[in-house]
Amino acid sequence: MLKQSKILVVEDEALTGMELEKKLVQWGYDVVGIVSSGEDAVEKALELEPDLILMDILLKGYMNGVEAAKIIKKNQEIPIIYLTAYSNMETFQDAKITQPQAYLIKPFDETELKFAIEIAFYCHKCQSNLRESEEHYRILAESAPDLIFVINKDLTVDYVNESSMEYLKLEKAEVLGKSVQDVFSQQFFQPHIKELKKVFGTGQSVRVKNIFQFPEGEVWLDTLLKPLKNKKGEIYAVLGISRDISEDKLDEIGD
Repeated sequence: MLKQSKILVVEDEALTGMELEKKLVQWGYDVVGIVSSGEDAVEKALELEPDLILMDILLKGYMNGVEAAKIIKKNQEIPIIYLTAYSNMETFQDAKITQPQAYLIKPFDETELKFAIEIAFYCHKCQSNLRESEEHYRILAESAPDLIFVINKDLTVDYVNESSMEYLKLEKAEVLGKSVQDVFSQQFFQPHIKELKKVFGTGQSVRVKNIFQFPEGEVWLDTLLKPLKNKKGEIYAVLGISRDISEDKLDEIGD
């Protein structure tokens, strides 16, 4: 038997809350609670961990639905659908900050609500899968022995992994958002600036081998510079992966 998705209803009108519960149960959802204040919404959301919250904006108590949603979002990633009679732009702009899955104006059609709920669950699942995928690749990058970095079009550093920090002997706060020429030595910057510009200009990957002066000594690096593109095919950054090939170079010299 499939597990029922849990929904918390936040509605200050008792009759409306009961009607929503009845309809949600008919659709196969588990209504874990109906509350009428923002304070109770926060408490129940953190306690019951619902899969979705249907949130009215004007509520009893001192906290409205948007304020409650902001607190909930800080603690748990629960999708929220606003159901409200307030359609003014100021309220809508404030609600947008909480990134709701939908914003339905009362009175709304039952089919509209049903579709909004189904889409909310689908989108939340996709976002969760994306976050898990991003975390997976982040862990791989952080644990990799190679130096991995991302340089933006303005030649500032957008990302560096832990191996890079070990070579540079710097903290990430000293690197992220900084210009590459302020982070890396001129010896590194000058040979690579031309190659970086070539990647941004042509959209083609570039591979370069050179010696680089780190705080603890010279290291030969074999670096692949690869363009990163958005959905429009525009290059927004360059991914760099540098491998320490110093031992190979020493072997060549020895031979």
